[in-house]
Amino acid sequence: MREFRERIAAAQPGRADTDRRWIYVPYDRLTDETGPLTEQPAAETGVVMMEALGKARRRPYHKKKLGLILAGERHFALRQAARGVKVIYLFTEGDHVDGFTEAQRLLGEREMAIMQPAERELRLDVDRARKTGVRLSEVKDTTWLSTEADFDNCYRLSGSQILEAKPLVMDRFYRAMRTKTGILMRGGKPVGGRFSYDAENRRPWRGKPRPPRRPSFAPDAITREALEQVAELFPESFGSIEGFDLPVTREQALEAWRFAREHLLAEFGPYEDAMSSREPDLFHSKISAALNVSLILPGEVIADVVKDADKGRIPLASAEGFIRQVLGWREYMRHVHRVTDGYRKIHGGHPPRDPYAGAKPSALDAHRKLPAAYWGVKCGWNCVDTVVEQVMREGWSHHITRLMVLSNLATLMGVEPRELTDWFWVAYVDAYDWVVETNVLGMGTFGDGGVTATKPYVSGAAYIHRMSDYCEGCRFDPKKATGEGSCPFTALYWSFLERNAERLEGNMRMAMPLVTLAKKPAAERKALRERAEAAINELESARY
Repeated sequence: MREFRERIAAAQPGRADTDRRWIYVPYDRLTDETGPLTEQPAAETGVVMMEALGKARRRPYHKKKLGLILAGERHFALRQAARGVKVIYLFTEGDHVDGFTEAQRLLGEREMAIMQPAERELRLDVDRARKTGVRLSEVKDTTWLSTEADFDNCYRLSGSQILEAKPLVMDRFYRAMRTKTGILMRGGKPVGGRFSYDAENRRPWRGKPRPPRRPSFAPDAITREALEQVAELFPESFGSIEGFDLPVTREQALEAWRFAREHLLAEFGPYEDAMSSREPDLFHSKISAALNVSLILPGEVIADVVKDADKGRIPLASAEGFIRQVLGWREYMRHVHRVTDGYRKIHGGHPPRDPYAGAKPSALDAHRKLPAAYWGVKCGWNCVDTVVEQVMREGWSHHITRLMVLSNLATLMGVEPRELTDWFWVAYVDAYDWVVETNVLGMGTFGDGGVTATKPYVSGAAYIHRMSDYCEGCRFDPKKATGEGSCPFTALYWSFLERNAERLEGNMRMAMPLVTLAKKPAAERKALRERAEAAINELESARY
């Protein structure tokens, strides 16, 4: 990393910099558009940044995620140096506590400000560092669009109270935030007369319209150094570093966003649930990785979408669908993570003794291991192989492939929710504890028993066949549930319902499929069960 070290050296503080305000900038808050970096002139500001290899080695994170974070941090440090900010940039073999300790030694008695960390893991590091005498003062994280009170008042939560008997339905929070902010509202009512246009955004994609070619971001010298370091230090990590073209600076993130606004979002709504092997990204903006490290801010993108919708550049259904993901799901998920302490406070969460270990809620008593197909071993199920291949290559796939292929299969099989959660955390470039644990332990697997979802999001082959082209050329026939060449998803679905019928009894949204299951002859149910068992055995017999 010779290039970076030489360029950042000029920004190191001297004796004349003792009176600057010193701010620790976390790996996921790379912004000078909001927060403490905006509260005083650059000439009065100093930042502390660090690369903690202990954190990077905590899991075999996707190589592209590691590359994004290292390159993003280094570019941000140089951005601050160019503004006249002094920079202490540390490299530690240990974790963030070791880095904080070294920073305190260099700063003497001076205090560091830090925006309240988004990740629970970093909050733990901050608490540990404080106990050793490191002076860290937390300030409000102004990258979020909602407050703790917004969420707690919406569900009438107080203290550590969690309403397990009643799901924390996202739509309730989303409507409250729309009302509070006035986003897509007019005269106190939603523009167009409805809060949600989700029912209109479920079209399969059949080849037209064709998505345009996206901009790519060739690594510069700083990014190449980061990628070379990842290849050298983390050869066994998940995925590939080849073809890295993620935006790692604010300017690049803004360029990617401008392209999405101009060329993608108009078609996003109708096809947001569609899946395609030919065009896996379709009309998704793919800004989640940049958004989650704050290279671009949620308030910015929402304001842009509202402006474009007002001018007729983006249809209302597309604008609302995008805003629901950012103002709705994204904010909602971080609050659920906060109030449940990463699901440690819910019944069945099994709080581990190690505070860094993940909670293990499993409301459906699912405890199988994650099959090798998720780690790249071909299983011959075209939908699964196609999506996993994309994730290994890019560290990303859109939300429906995550939910209705990857999470669906694991849930139908009875995979331990924690196993799948940890895989998502490793495999995706936009995965951090506050978003991945709630999405997978909750909506993805129903491991939380209904805190975040009113029913398990599972399906047989019919949904995948209707919403994708994955079944074309697959060795399985989606129209056959049993027998030779039958698609195992359908048998797995009915077997899942049979296995969990007692647990799901009383769930109104599952009443119809359970009634349908009960009407099936015993011989048919037996054939479905045997087909499901054979499919599971096939997946579990594969080795890494």
